[in-house]
This record gives sequence, structure tokens and C-alpha cells, in this order.
Amino acid sequence: MIVCLRGFILSMSEKYGLIDDGLVVFDDSTGLIEDVKRWSERGSVRCDLVEGDEHSVVMPGLINTHTHAPMLLLQGLGAGLTGFDWLRRIWCVEGLLRPEHIYVSAKASILLMLENGITTFADHYFYEEEVVRAVEELGVRGVLAKSVVEYSEHAPKHTIEESVSFAINFNKVAGGRVRTMIGVHAMYSCSTETLLKAVEAAEKYGVRIHMHFSESLHELEYVKSKYGVTPASLARRLGILKTKPLLAHATYLNDEDIKTLSEHEVYVTYSPFTIMSWGQGIARVSELIDEGVTVSLATDGPVTDGDLSLFKQMKLAIAAQSSRYQTPIKLRPKEVLEMVTKKAAKSLGIDDLVGVLEPGKKADIVVLKPPKTRVVGLYDDPYTTIVYNLGDESVNDVYVDGKKIISGKAPLRVDAEGLHKQLTSIRGRLLSEAIAACGK
Repeated sequence: MIVCLRGFILSMSEKYGLIDDGLVVFDDSTGLIEDVKRWSERGSVRCDLVEGDEHSVVMPGLINTHTHAPMLLLQGLGAGLTGFDWLRRIWCVEGLLRPEHIYVSAKASILLMLENGITTFADHYFYEEEVVRAVEELGVRGVLAKSVVEYSEHAPKHTIEESVSFAINFNKVAGGRVRTMIGVHAMYSCSTETLLKAVEAAEKYGVRIHMHFSESLHELEYVKSKYGVTPASLARRLGILKTKPLLAHATYLNDEDIKTLSEHEVYVTYSPFTIMSWGQGIARVSELIDEGVTVSLATDGPVTDGDLSLFKQMKLAIAAQSSRYQTPIKLRPKEVLEMVTKKAAKSLGIDDLVGVLEPGKKADIVVLKPPKTRVVGLYDDPYTTIVYNLGDESVNDVYVDGKKIISGKAPLRVDAEGLHKQLTSIRGRLLSEAIAACGK
């Protein structure tokens, strides 16, 4: 069936740009966009079904480039802690997790992300095969990595060999909606032997590394104390920067670190709420961008950012960078929208599939239906209006691969009420175990 979505088209494509009353035409069987046109040209295309109206906003599905989806089960734990203190608390509870916990909690996180207009997420966690199951069932797109944490007595123990095996064996499953990476937790939580094995596998199999990087002052101090260099210098020494890695956070970088990153094809994923709420610094994102580093936006995990909202992250990114550099124009609204669409797709290596609305791309599409009072300036300054004024509450319909997954704000592939009951029941039992094992 050929579906035509009508609305204000925010294509994020250089060719198609903005269309104040247009159509996105796609085939729901192939999942591919066939055309992008003005509404007045609708007679030149076939439409078996027309959805939306002139008051809708049609844009690419949002892409979350770093999260830990199954941690929704642990929502609220670790409040008031930061850095290694936070990790020690969370790792103890994570040691109690079992695959069935991961599956149910991942489904709940994916549902929340879909409700927020997120159609693709990059995940980094344990028992990641269960996240694959959840991705397949809910119809979303995922770039998944099985996390390796060595320096913890509690956290589930996956070896680097298991992470590499996962990346090789699960790539392009679920009808191609799953892509994979090698999941190294961080340079402070894994041995140099493991890091070198990850680099070797990345180069051998052409699989990229997803890891935390220069995230906190604790990490900076630990790496400097143990290795005598900054995390950026250590990553270069170990060969990590040659593997086109996806680096989460990059909060603490000096001038030489920024130069080092700019000399390699690296991708930084920025989660302003998590790091700022931790009491850590504001990353030098604008300088990274100025030096040619591709930066995308992410929510981080639902323990530190429970609403999994990229609309919130866009606002915070602008505010944080404006505050750091004491100027309101270090990140512009169009730029942060690119950081959750086309730049995010590039960061995950899927820009051949998604990130913009244009023929040949996958129909991963979000339809917003905002209150009219929020879009008074839409036709004068659409990028600012969408970033500053809109939020998750405006998400009405969500399509992935041409299939409608959210319709009129209601999920079509999961019993949300039943899932919530299952999740809260599991959480209650898990927290009882955690009190016994880890204390309050």
C-alpha cells in the first residue's frame, strides 16, 4: 500500500529542505520513501491512504545514539551519586539481573522511546540478545552492543570474545533493523588486554566499538594515575581511535585531546542532562564540531534520564553550550535537529538508510500534532519553533520501516498496561533482592 503523509515537511534533506504543506510518499511493504512533494502536486503521485493534515509536522524519526535501555527497571536508583560512586551502587544491583529482566525492561524502554518519537537507538548493555528480541517484537531499529565490564565484582561478566561474537552473529537480523557494535564499557573498567582485543576484532571484522569515554572526573583521575595520560591519549595509544569508535560523553578534554580526536574519524555522543545532573562539567561540544568531529545527541540510560527524551536533550544542549561559551549561538536549532537525525544516522553508520526524508531512504517517520499555541512561529522560523516549543507530547504517529507502530499516541504492537504490570512486579522482587545484597 502506498501511504501519503501530509503536513509541514521537515525533511532534514539538503535537496528537499522544508515544505510548508507537503507529502511524504512511501510503500509500506518495502518500507521505502518514494517521493517528497508539495500537497498541491498530489495529483502526480498514487496515494492509497492519506494521513495527517496541514497542521501536522512530518519529520524523520529521532535517533538516540547512546542508551542502556534495560535499565528502566532500575529507574531512580543511584540518585545523588556521581562517577565511580554511582557505578559501584548500580553494578551491585546489576549483578542480580537475569535475561528475563532485560527482555521486559528493554521492551518498556523501547515503548517509551517510540512514544517520544525515537525510532532508532544505540544500546550498550548486558544480555543483549534479549534486547534483540524486544527490538524484533516492537518493530523499532537498534544498533546494539553487548557490554564488557571486567573491573567489577558484581556486574554481569561478558567476555570480549562474547561481545565480538554477538556483533558478528546478530548484525542485520530482525529484517535488517538490528545493526551491531563491540561493547567495551570503558578504559577504566576493562584491561588493556581486552581493549587491544576489541581493536583487533574491530579491524578484522569491520565492526565498530561503542564505549564510554572521558565521562567523569573520577575517570580522568583514574586514567591519568594508572597510565600517565588522558583518556584521549590512551585511546590513541591503544589504537581505539582508528576503529571509528562511538564515544559516549567526552566530557573532559583539553586542547590537545580535541586535536587528537579531530585527527581521527571518531563519533561523539553527547548526553547533557546525565552529565550535568551528575555535577560534572559541560563538554566542549562546540569546539569538537568546529574541529570537524561529528557529534550526535543521546539520552543515556533511563536511570540517569528517566524520560528518554531527545526533545529535552536538544533544549539542554543549546542551553548548556550557550552557558559554557557565554553566547546564545554556539549551537543553533537546525544543528541540534541534525544531531538527532542525519548526524546521528552517520554516527551509527546507517545514514544510507535513515536520518532524512528523501526517496530511497527507509520510512522511519514521526508525525507531530502540536497545539496551535506552540507553533505560532512555525512558518517564520521552523527549526527554532520545533526545538524550543515542542516536546514529546506532540508525538502522534510513528512509523518504522514503513510500518505504523504508534497511532494517535497509542502503541499498536504491545499491551502497555500489561507490560507495566509485569515490569513493576519484576522490579519489586529485584529491589527486595538488592536490599539484601547491596543495602539501601
